[in-house]
Amino acid sequence: MYEGKVIKFYRELAGITQEQLGHGICSTTHISKIERGLTEYSSEITDMLAKKLDINIEKEVRKLTEIKEKLDMWHEMIISFNMQAAADLQKELASNQLIEISDYKTLYYLLSLKYSLKQGNLTNISKQLKKLPKNQNNLPPYEQNLYKHVMGIYQMIMENHPESIQILKKIDFDKYTNALVFYDLATAYHYNNSPVLAYYYAEKALQLYKQKNYFLGIIDAENLMIIQIESNQYRDFKETKEKYQTLLNLCDLCHSPDRKAKLLHNFAYENLRRQKYVEALRLYEQSMALKEKETGIYLLSLEGYIRTGWEGNLLSQEELLKHVHDGLLIAKKVQDNIYTIVLTIHKYSILQREEQYYKYIATKALPYFREHGHLIVAERYEKELFHYYTRVNEIDRALQTAGYVFERIGK
Repeated sequence: MYEGKVIKFYRELAGITQEQLGHGICSTTHISKIERGLTEYSSEITDMLAKKLDINIEKEVRKLTEIKEKLDMWHEMIISFNMQAAADLQKELASNQLIEISDYKTLYYLLSLKYSLKQGNLTNISKQLKKLPKNQNNLPPYEQNLYKHVMGIYQMIMENHPESIQILKKIDFDKYTNALVFYDLATAYHYNNSPVLAYYYAEKALQLYKQKNYFLGIIDAENLMIIQIESNQYRDFKETKEKYQTLLNLCDLCHSPDRKAKLLHNFAYENLRRQKYVEALRLYEQSMALKEKETGIYLLSLEGYIRTGWEGNLLSQEELLKHVHDGLLIAKKVQDNIYTIVLTIHKYSILQREEQYYKYIATKALPYFREHGHLIVAERYEKELFHYYTRVNEIDRALQTAGYVFERIGK
């Protein structure tokens, strides 16, 4: 059966007919039956056909039969954040032309898209999306749920966080469950300012990561859980500092500078919220040093660095504006809309252009934050805008701004 599928694939790839392939070996009818798996055939015949096609039939059959096993291994590497091993296996799978005739072609396309999204490689996303079947209901149950997981990640990457939650919630966890899907759902809830649900799903992810000793996953899940707990800024900070230090040490043991950069950023933010500006500035600087400069995650820490320097009066206006200028250039280059907006807000604040500052927040920033589900950021600037409108006695606008907050609380 497998020999026939392999022979048909390479015959069509070579652009020859069944008659041409069978000439001097066997009849066209026999070739047709071999390719369709409808007849018994001797190894001598398949060896002669393979020789004519210039392939090693045993090797090619093995490549075909091992596809599912390789795909399962690849998926597990993605779930465990073992991206170096995943990259090596991705190259091997990409070179296997027989995937196109296997029963797991759609599974391969879904995992390829998932891998690209987790790598932050958005270059070929549109092409990969086109390869997915239009009707997911025709897929096996596991692939239907994997499809939802992938599309949930995609919506998160596209900053459509409420839509991401709606898709991920439709997953049947009895048929499709792994640590990464719970982690992604926790992340989506975090972006939507739902700390209780974010903590709940992060804890489920953590338990699964611990069962398999996936230390990188453990770091990410525990980091996300700390963030939810620290949504109460009046909580004792000593325990939090100890947890961050433990996770930072684990990053060093796992040789994971990218996770260390993420932890340093989050730790910096917790210090900033408590107005520990000197420590926050130091941690943001350490985080930026571990990141590639022309990336969104670098801008994330740069924004925190600028905000800390401004609020803590630790950097001069000239220094702050230089950092804002550099950040805006990076944001434009990487087409990052949110940091173009946030850094522009900082620019008007540093220049003390109050009227322009609040007008930009009301007309440009808040509509974008609300539309794309950046609810935590939106709430911060809504409060600022409310106090401004109240101070300048624009009561109608103040009430309208407060209405957005109350509307979310009521949902």
